[in-house]
Amino acid sequence: MAEDRPATPAVVTVKSEESNRTPFWVLLSVSVGFLLPVCSCALLFLVSTLSLSVVGSGPALGSRGTGDAVAIVRVEGPITSGDESDFGTGAVSGVVMSDLRAANDDPSVKAIILLVDSPGGTVTGSAQIYEVVKEVEKPIIVSMVSVAASGGYYVSAPADHIIARPDTVTGSIGVILTLYNAEELLNELGVDVTLITSGPNKALGTPWEELSPEQREILEAFVDESYEDFIQIVADGRSMSLATVRELADGRIYTGRQALAVGLVDELGNLQSAIDKAAELGGISGEPRIVEYEHLPDFQTFLRGFSIHLNKSEADHIADIVTRFTTPSLEYRYVGPQLR
Repeated sequence: MAEDRPATPAVVTVKSEESNRTPFWVLLSVSVGFLLPVCSCALLFLVSTLSLSVVGSGPALGSRGTGDAVAIVRVEGPITSGDESDFGTGAVSGVVMSDLRAANDDPSVKAIILLVDSPGGTVTGSAQIYEVVKEVEKPIIVSMVSVAASGGYYVSAPADHIIARPDTVTGSIGVILTLYNAEELLNELGVDVTLITSGPNKALGTPWEELSPEQREILEAFVDESYEDFIQIVADGRSMSLATVRELADGRIYTGRQALAVGLVDELGNLQSAIDKAAELGGISGEPRIVEYEHLPDFQTFLRGFSIHLNKSEADHIADIVTRFTTPSLEYRYVGPQLR
């Protein structure tokens, strides 16, 4: 039987004399010209009223079930270091940390799901999230999605239980430092860069000249130190020996199935599997409520950031891009292919 649908109202066109008719486009222009500023002002007032002084983890969003709660905290996209008022793309450490603390302080939340879909990111951002995961007193269950590698695995390691999909890309335990050498390009373009420094290693990692053997040793020491930290974190979180972790941590990736076989995850499953496990570890009887925390940016912060963006010249934007891609960054990040 055809689905009942409301009747479509008839469109009636009333014609008048050509000499007395106001062109439709004139009426449309006048209406838009009047209504657009009014609606814009009303929208700005509404947003400013709703978001005034609201920064970080706000009230819990979306619930289902009737029992105690399981909170979902998301680590999605590249991990960056920032405070809880940063609302850029990716997993900003301050936002994730704020959510974890909000869930830990909420008496109705009995367990937390860390939903990880991230290739990792900065060493500092990953370490900041890891530290708060360790602070949380409630059970934490990791639910890995498409990729939970490098820094994504780093923040997962201390959890009470890790669940991965069979097709999850995980592992990639290690550190990467990307340097660019544009010396030949500058020579080809006829550009001469002069660096005046207080010491031979002050411009360490600059893209404008090749690394010296001493500079390479300095940077390798940074990588090795961060790698040792990563190894220790996995060993502690997974109750493995350092020797065992070293065998697994040559930078390679693992599917969820492979990770289960070598002990990097505890179970194969999806988000529902993680919810069931969270209810079990949290001692929840009945179907748990599922909550997440909303993030409303401070309106003044939003306007300030928007104003800064508008006031930047094209040259400023180009300089930002060049700086971003040429500044050395020590990262727990997976940079290879993903299974889709």
